[in-house]
Amino acid sequence: MYQVLITEDEDLIRRGFAALIPWEKYGFSIAATAENGYRALDMMKEQYFHLVVTDVRMPRMDGLELIRTMREKDIDSEVIILSGYRNFEYARTAIKYGVCDYLLKPISTDELIKALQSIRFRLNQKTAQQQEQISENGEPIGEICTQISGYVEKHYSEEISLSKLANKFHYNETYLGRLFLKRTGMTFRNYLNKVRMAEAARLLSAGHMVSDTAQQVGYQDLNYFSRIFKAFYGVPPSQYYKRK
Repeated sequence: MYQVLITEDEDLIRRGFAALIPWEKYGFSIAATAENGYRALDMMKEQYFHLVVTDVRMPRMDGLELIRTMREKDIDSEVIILSGYRNFEYARTAIKYGVCDYLLKPISTDELIKALQSIRFRLNQKTAQQQEQISENGEPIGEICTQISGYVEKHYSEEISLSKLANKFHYNETYLGRLFLKRTGMTFRNYLNKVRMAEAARLLSAGHMVSDTAQQVGYQDLNYFSRIFKAFYGVPPSQYYKRK
């Protein structure tokens, strides 16, 4: 199923739009909803959405500003705009940002279904092209996995997720996860933890405090950091720090 994010400031419309059609029938699943563009961007840091459906006019950050920011951040999700206004400037700006469709309220179920079918076709083509490229080249993903590993080693202290990297490198998240596992013998999450734990051990050995170390290697939850560290080294970081 392709994952969908609905961004709309009115709760009633958000819920009504999600119930407008049987999304799963057309290959999509409502993964999340957001009340404005800022919230939507926060969600995109944690998860990749294949399709973003957004209202044009919202408080704090409107739909066009959201799309512009997405493109600046190289988030290539497909986009459908909802609007109660037949405005040429809105439509022209939407085209500029590569929006798939511009639907006027009240939304026609037939028009929405037609838009989803077109988007699903493009997404299927994109996935097929990736798989074809890999079949032809043997495993370029020797290359893509090397790129991911290099990125993690430089950015392990930041918020990193497989969905974010899939978006960055233009791969399907599920496919990329399987490929990484096949190539490296470990899941992406385990690899990220491994890199972070190696750096944590180095910092603790150098005399850094446990709480500072946790933050420096990308963990905001100290208890979670301690559990992961103990799983790797057999002792909690506090003991590791003291014995060094």
